[in-house]
Amino acid sequence: MKIRKIALLVLLSGIFMYLLLPLPVLAAEVITPATAKVFVNGASKSFDAYNIDGYNYFKLRDIAFVLTGTAKQFEVAWDESANTVSLQSGKAYTAVGGELSAGEEAVPAPSASKLVVNGIPLSFTVYHANGNNYFKLRDLAKTLNFGVEWDEPANAVSIRTDAGYVVQNTTPLMKSFGTYIVSNDWPESPELSRNDQYFYVKAGTGVSGDGSRISVESGRNKYSKDDSSAFRDAIHRQLLREVASDPNAASLFGGETAFTEKGYPLCIFTVEYAKLNITSRQYYILGDNKYILVQETDHHDKNAPDIDEATYTILNSFEWPK
Repeated sequence: MKIRKIALLVLLSGIFMYLLLPLPVLAAEVITPATAKVFVNGASKSFDAYNIDGYNYFKLRDIAFVLTGTAKQFEVAWDESANTVSLQSGKAYTAVGGELSAGEEAVPAPSASKLVVNGIPLSFTVYHANGNNYFKLRDLAKTLNFGVEWDEPANAVSIRTDAGYVVQNTTPLMKSFGTYIVSNDWPESPELSRNDQYFYVKAGTGVSGDGSRISVESGRNKYSKDDSSAFRDAIHRQLLREVASDPNAASLFGGETAFTEKGYPLCIFTVEYAKLNITSRQYYILGDNKYILVQETDHHDKNAPDIDEATYTILNSFEWPK
């Protein structure tokens, strides 16, 4: 009995000493109201915006509102049941009220909403406040292809609809089947690439192929680019057979048809390998009796959070040979 009392006293003493230890300090987000002046095609505009960790985040509907009627307009749709925001390039924005008005004072919190742009699921850092989603301005500009310029001495942002977004830190590539742009953060892996199939891995993560990667390859088929539904159905049947025979493949999603920024038909499929914690997204860019497959193999590793962005850059920059 005495031994048990002594052991209990030692345990309680240890817990007490642990509680006296200083707790680790977590890095906090720095969130302040954005102070930069904003010009849209030269005209001054007032936005309800935040500066979060050095980046300007704008209310999505405000950007859609000021761009409507221009060549860079886009529509915004909200699916509450799916918790998904959908953007469609080229369509006029439908105002819901409250655009360009200041909301109540609030502290933005990370948003769990999903994002789909022109039918393509994307992953961006998004914040939520007062019932609105706030996006990093350059993410929107890159995705929707409008111009953004920063004037540091004047503390001013210029949004332009007469120019496209200038992609920074990228390299244009010319292959036998076409040209496209790749982020410099995703260099080619010569060890993995072979026979007109090119692999790109996150810089600094090695080339073993065990992590997230993007591949680009070409193929031939009997379908014209105007017969995307027949091509989609054929690929869907093929993937269903593959998923049924693969014990690691849990589910197949997609079959959506969208378009790249160059106007090419695009078919999208997603295969989840739940046991391996891997997501495979397959994007087929269609031409006449040919296609380009851009495949994203996402291992959900913390070293490659920008894999969706890198894939989207390839998709929207691709051009068939003239």
